[in-house]
Amino acid sequence: MVKISSIIFISISLFLSIILPLILAIILHKKLRFVWKAVFVGGLIFLVFQILTRIPLLSYVQKTFWCQAFYTSYPLIYGFLLALSAGLFEEIGRYIGFRFFLKKHLDWENGIAYGIGHGGLEAIFIGTTFLNDLIISVLINTGKVPPQIPQSIISTFVNATPLMFLIGGIERLFAFVAQIGLSIIVLY
Repeated sequence: MVKISSIIFISISLFLSIILPLILAIILHKKLRFVWKAVFVGGLIFLVFQILTRIPLLSYVQKTFWCQAFYTSYPLIYGFLLALSAGLFEEIGRYIGFRFFLKKHLDWENGIAYGIGHGGLEAIFIGTTFLNDLIISVLINTGKVPPQIPQSIISTFVNATPLMFLIGGIERLFAFVAQIGLSIIVLY
């Protein structure tokens, strides 16, 4: 059985990742009166520059022999390069979004809106893992686990410290706020 506290923390992380960005977009739109176009451009730029460009490119490069040898020999440098690539793709994407798609809306309110779209879509993409975790946890507790789910995954859910499920949601909240801040920096 998965602990009830684990299921509660998974649900909180799911809320922080998927529902909260949507609620914040609505609340901040009423307060700041930004244009919804900025939210959509932020989400679209994240989709194009991360999901459709960077991640497939990294998937291709990571399959090469030289990349695997580099990762094995220099894991810290490799991690730094992965982080650097994320920053380059995202910041160049932000610049393009502001420069070409939001050139008539270059004020701080729309910078926040852009960040909500960018960080919100990222949170939703990552938040889907919490939805999977919740489904698996419920299946385990009801005894209806499909045979495709390995015993090792079931053991992980049953034996996990409940707090581990909350940490991901808290990280998403901090990342969401950071994405808004980075959007403001690129805007200015």
